[in-house]
Amino acid sequence: MKKIIFVLLIYVLPLWADGLLVPVDERYPKDFLRNRLTRVDVTFHGPLAETSVYQEFINEWHEPVDAVYSFPLPFDARAVNFLYWRNDSTFQAVLRVREQAVNPGTGEGGIIAKVNKYIGSNGLRIKLLNIAPGTLQKVQLFYISHCEYYNGQHRYTYPLETADFVKHPLDHLQFTFRINSSSPVIDYDIPDFDYNVLTTDDSEAQLAVSMNKSKAFLNRDLLFWFKTRQDQLGIDFFSVANDSTDGHFVLYVRPQNEAGDDQVLSKRIIFVLSTSSMMSGYRLSAAVKAIGTSLDLLNDKDYFNIISYSSVYKRWQDAPMLATPKNVTSAKEFLDNAAPGGGSNMADAIKSALVQINDNKYFNAIVTFADGWSSLDPEEIEALNHYNCGIFPIGIGDDLNYARLELLAGLNYGFVTYFDDDDNLLTGMEEVISQISRPILKDVIMEYGLVKPTQLLPKKIPATCAGRYFFTTGRYQSTGESSLTLGGQSIAGPAVYAFRLNYSTSTEGNKFVESVWAKEKIDELERKIFIYGETSASRDSLIDLSLTYNIRCRYTAYVADYKNEYTSVNTDRKTISIPRSYIVGNYPNPFNPATTIKVVLGPGSEKIKVKLLRIYNALGQLVAVFDLSFLGAGEHLILFNGVDYAGRVLPSGVYIAQLQVGQE
Repeated sequence: MKKIIFVLLIYVLPLWADGLLVPVDERYPKDFLRNRLTRVDVTFHGPLAETSVYQEFINEWHEPVDAVYSFPLPFDARAVNFLYWRNDSTFQAVLRVREQAVNPGTGEGGIIAKVNKYIGSNGLRIKLLNIAPGTLQKVQLFYISHCEYYNGQHRYTYPLETADFVKHPLDHLQFTFRINSSSPVIDYDIPDFDYNVLTTDDSEAQLAVSMNKSKAFLNRDLLFWFKTRQDQLGIDFFSVANDSTDGHFVLYVRPQNEAGDDQVLSKRIIFVLSTSSMMSGYRLSAAVKAIGTSLDLLNDKDYFNIISYSSVYKRWQDAPMLATPKNVTSAKEFLDNAAPGGGSNMADAIKSALVQINDNKYFNAIVTFADGWSSLDPEEIEALNHYNCGIFPIGIGDDLNYARLELLAGLNYGFVTYFDDDDNLLTGMEEVISQISRPILKDVIMEYGLVKPTQLLPKKIPATCAGRYFFTTGRYQSTGESSLTLGGQSIAGPAVYAFRLNYSTSTEGNKFVESVWAKEKIDELERKIFIYGETSASRDSLIDLSLTYNIRCRYTAYVADYKNEYTSVNTDRKTISIPRSYIVGNYPNPFNPATTIKVVLGPGSEKIKVKLLRIYNALGQLVAVFDLSFLGAGEHLILFNGVDYAGRVLPSGVYIAQLQVGQE
């Protein structure tokens, strides 16, 4: 049964910003237009996250100003739409074949250099014009991305770490998470934050989580995670038809989270470790420890080897060895002697590893630790990969050749993982290696029934490992029910799983699927252009995809022309209803015996008769009500003296405030 969880977080005063609005005029009295409100709405479809970010900025100057909206998209995300407001009109940005707007200044040192680093190479920048004095500039960004995933745990990160250069607080920040899962959701959390849980008992098993804080300084990215129960191999399938062209689908394959020793295939893993000068210090020591930990996970039927490389490579052994205690000890001694050197010849190191993989008897894998740039040719490596060896790059740092690493993994049955120096490198690397240490199905094939999909991406189907999903996306012409057979070699021999797929005839709903396919196609083309160079055909194909699916690519940019007025016909993604009235917070908090609650009543509130502030205890029981019907628009302070509506002193505990203005 589908289980839907609704998670609502509300933060109030003061918080650091996320998207930024940078004034073009150097005379503007501040570095940024003040962000007074951010509302983030995230919907999860299996491991895919659809994110909508609505923001309001205010021009606090006495003159009109142009400004560049900048947002730090995650490295694997793609923007799919951008809305902006002028007066009471909503406009949709148009894609044009041109470069993105740039932030003002040289970008060499100072605040703009920090902004550019924060926005990153995948960031979004749009120039907005003539923002009138004292007015709000409203914007709404939509983007898609895949969650990090480990053992059924989906991890979603939202960028908020701007405290180094943004010093003003937000008036209001709100998060909403909606989970659509075909597997039971068994746990969730927002680490490092306290929140109240409000449950509703209905057929959709909705769960609401809210958070209200005053003086809540947030100077780090927000992490939300949820975990699903997965006891056996299953799938999530989404599809949507199209009136004028083929339909689109995305299929997520979800193996079980756990696998016993009697289910795990024997492995042959070669670790390829960069010892270039950029890997010195903590990076190298964390990689060495992670490999050492992974060696302890091998059993006496597994084979392994280690190759270190800088300008030249060095092998621990000439061929993979059984993971006996003696060999593991010897390999750890080899790792302990790894020392940084010059150069980074990853290509020859991986070629040397592939030579040692000379049959298909095992689950074959190469785990390569990369710190920087390499001249490696992913297609050449693909041609040398004769035995379905999965290649799993682990990129460390922020100066990486992302296109090369991603194409290398995509063409060779693997996936790539990135870590910043601020991440817990050891824990993260151990998670990656743990996943590929539990293969349960290799030489995987997928056979489709009556409906024959086309233009499938990615083109290689990886081995199936416990606790690690994979996906494929493509196009279809025929509709209706059809079969899917997923097969491969398990430890017990050939294994087959049968599923039924329903290729939708509807053009409504699941529109995100079109964006998923287009994103994968654009990603593939951009990687090849970056590595092998541009041709007129590749450039034209990329531009055509970008303009057709309204997804920005390296040749296109969103432009605010103030002509393309937005209507619901343009897209099925609805704008978020922003509260005109809301609770700002309370102070002090915690309190004893009284606290003052600050509320804002929106314009026109004086015409609304029903205006109530309710106080609930942690059990959801109503304990106090304040009648605000006599108050008009603006900010108001309400004293709550810690007694209920009968005058009784309330016990210590958690209390929840709810503001009602009319039907809102």
